[in-house]
Amino acid sequence: MREMQSNMRIRMIVALCLAVTLLATRASAAPNAFSPYQPDGETLHLWHFDEKEVPFMDWGTNRKPLWGLLLGASAAKPSLEGFGTAVGFSWSKDNEPGKALPYGPILLAQPELDSGPGDNVTPPFQVMGGDGAFTMEAIVKLDMLPSASPGLAADIVTMDDDTQANRVFLFRIEKPGFLSFVPIFGDVVRGGGLASIPKTGPHAVNTTDWFHVAVTYDGNENSSNNLKFYWTRLGAAREVANQIGTGTLSADLRREMGDFAIGNTGKFNPQGPFEFFPGSIDEVRISSVARQPYDFFFVDPEVKKREEDLASRQPPESPEQKLTIQQVLVDGEQAPAIQGNSPLILPPGDHQLDFDFGFPAGVLADPLAVKCRLDGLDDDWRPTARGMTLTWEMLDESGGLLARTAFSATRSSAGWGSDLLDSPLLARKEPLFVPEKTRKIRVIMSSGTPDTTGTWVIDDLSLTRSNSPGANLWANGHFDDGERLDQIGGIPSGWSRHGTEPAIARIMLLSSPALGLLDAEQSSSANWICTQDLAVRPVRGGETFLLEWSEAFNVIAGSSLRATYTNVSSGTYTFRAISATGGPQQRTTQLAFPIIIRQPYWKQAWFVPSLAVAGVLLVGWGLSLNYRRRARNRIAAIRMASAVERDRTRIARDMHDDLGTRVSLLKHAATVVRSAIDKDPGRASHHAARLETAASDLVWAMDGLVWAVNPANDTLEHLAGHLSGLAQEILRDAPVRLRISIPTDFPPIQLGSDFRHHFSLVVKEALHNILKHAGPCEVSLSLSMEDRTLVAVIHDTGAGFDPANPEAGNGLSNLATRAAEMSGTCSLDSAPGKGTRIVLRCPLPNGPLLKSS
Repeated sequence: MREMQSNMRIRMIVALCLAVTLLATRASAAPNAFSPYQPDGETLHLWHFDEKEVPFMDWGTNRKPLWGLLLGASAAKPSLEGFGTAVGFSWSKDNEPGKALPYGPILLAQPELDSGPGDNVTPPFQVMGGDGAFTMEAIVKLDMLPSASPGLAADIVTMDDDTQANRVFLFRIEKPGFLSFVPIFGDVVRGGGLASIPKTGPHAVNTTDWFHVAVTYDGNENSSNNLKFYWTRLGAAREVANQIGTGTLSADLRREMGDFAIGNTGKFNPQGPFEFFPGSIDEVRISSVARQPYDFFFVDPEVKKREEDLASRQPPESPEQKLTIQQVLVDGEQAPAIQGNSPLILPPGDHQLDFDFGFPAGVLADPLAVKCRLDGLDDDWRPTARGMTLTWEMLDESGGLLARTAFSATRSSAGWGSDLLDSPLLARKEPLFVPEKTRKIRVIMSSGTPDTTGTWVIDDLSLTRSNSPGANLWANGHFDDGERLDQIGGIPSGWSRHGTEPAIARIMLLSSPALGLLDAEQSSSANWICTQDLAVRPVRGGETFLLEWSEAFNVIAGSSLRATYTNVSSGTYTFRAISATGGPQQRTTQLAFPIIIRQPYWKQAWFVPSLAVAGVLLVGWGLSLNYRRRARNRIAAIRMASAVERDRTRIARDMHDDLGTRVSLLKHAATVVRSAIDKDPGRASHHAARLETAASDLVWAMDGLVWAVNPANDTLEHLAGHLSGLAQEILRDAPVRLRISIPTDFPPIQLGSDFRHHFSLVVKEALHNILKHAGPCEVSLSLSMEDRTLVAVIHDTGAGFDPANPEAGNGLSNLATRAAEMSGTCSLDSAPGKGTRIVLRCPLPNGPLLKSS
């Protein structure tokens, strides 16, 4: 039993060790998931660079060892794990142009560089298949990012030459961050391609990882997108190469024997070019076919087999030659995609419309065989353009379009070298018809359809009249005035960038600033736009001006065509395009794309009826307002008359009740005095004193009545002053001590005479009660504001009384009645021997604030 347990333990330990070993083996093998190429039937050349010194052996079917490891290039550099060694192209300051080694490190087919044919690769040396197809690829590791490279470019594989006769191609990384392929036919570049190297995402360029780079050409001359670019970071296993762009070769490569080089260009002269690759290169392979994105070493063999089986079961179909809309730009912005036959609906206003259209990928339309028009705007069919364009638009005083002329740039300008720096600027002259009413001119330098790539630079822009050839009417034609013109992001005065990727439009830094387009984007475009006033008036009927500029370009046209219409106003339109194809099966194809630009609201069908209804409603509203205003005026007049009538009634009542009584008393006192003079002269003096007092009371009452009706006293300040004087007058001879507390900052609220009269009478009657019943005491009168309520508090420390005793009313019912007439309240608090406190609260009228004097 113990022996069995021991055996089981041993077996478990052995199994555990095997599992750990297997896991460790898998873990160690995971990073090295790739292995170098093995040549197949399509491999023309294959250099593994595992040798420690030259020659580097070629394992392809068209073998050619490489012998020239020169100017600092070195072998046996670290490569991707499992790939042996690589070739390094180190850089030092001694390699800079004009120094001891201006050329830079290079790997050449021949042992030495030569400024003549001595360094040409010897035949036979194939770089393409019998149909012209090829694939060029390598794995690379950068020591510095392209933008920081000291050279003009970073060449990967080239076949250039010191003479125009044997120049063939350049496959390299451009300094702005593009992967490019330039086919060279003597002094002419026929097509090619640029593709932006990723700066973000899983394949972003860096200086730590190895990348697989490749360019393929399918051998179909003049078909669109026959050139494809790949840039793939070598990390985890991938099922396909990462395609970053396309291009177009208008012809197969030349079958010439130039200077074949890796890591630089073989076009040698003592001062350059300075185009070495700052890093390491390994596993360079040239094939006679356009390899598929799954046909590279880093793709799992099972994936490759699956894709090949799938392709063998689905024979390729020729693309249907049918015109389709690819995108529509509205004022430079991409319009949303349209489903089915629904029209594109745009807001009111004048718009610029760019229609990008064409055949599906694989079919390259002849622009001259495709015509288009915009029904509702154009009466005639017009040809379409491909490539980049310089468009001149003649505008009237209000900015309306009078005429439009476009000049295109496609393929390459005469003398174009490998890039802009070794290409001359050539003079170009074009006539420009300017209509009589032209007051402004707008220029649009466009990179064309999104799939158009390449470079175009212009300088020395001039617009002159035939009778004044020396007077340039175009301001800043040398582009030497503006902001940051020593940087690619500068802006010449008067110009602005537009488009889906404005960075394509940039300043080209030549001997002086120039206007340029550098487009490596496959799905974006950009424009330079400038509008200037025309300083002269064209002659009657219009005038032909002369345009001049200098230019250099290498433009790779895509498969798309573009038709541009500016200042398209509101209306219903249909963009139409037709094409006729040749060959044994001649056919025609056409497309129709509807567009609706909404009318301004004042031109829409509902506007006039709505305006009429609104007018009727407005008139009715105005009549209603007028009626209400008149009604308010009538009511105000009635209220005014009522108020006047109330004032008259009150004044008449006061005169009857108060002044009349006092006059009667005065008359009676005068009669008594006169009688006493005759009968009892001794008492006449006493009655004369009473007569004098009655006369004084009458004058005081008259003053109070005049104060109440005087509109100059219709303020809180006057009311407060009147109440203060009233208290002092009433209690002047009484055995009381009077304290008055009245603020000095009352707001300037207007009061009516009725309010002032009643309020002062309530206070007056309260003070009279104190005079009659309180006896010797202290009396206080205070006024205050609580919101818009005026509060008067009359308090005495006199005899007091019992408010519950009806006989002790002391006229209190009159106080409450007068307070109610002012919509206020009058409260009383008293007790025998404890004095009396009366609080009068009256809301102030909602009248306006008086202006300060």
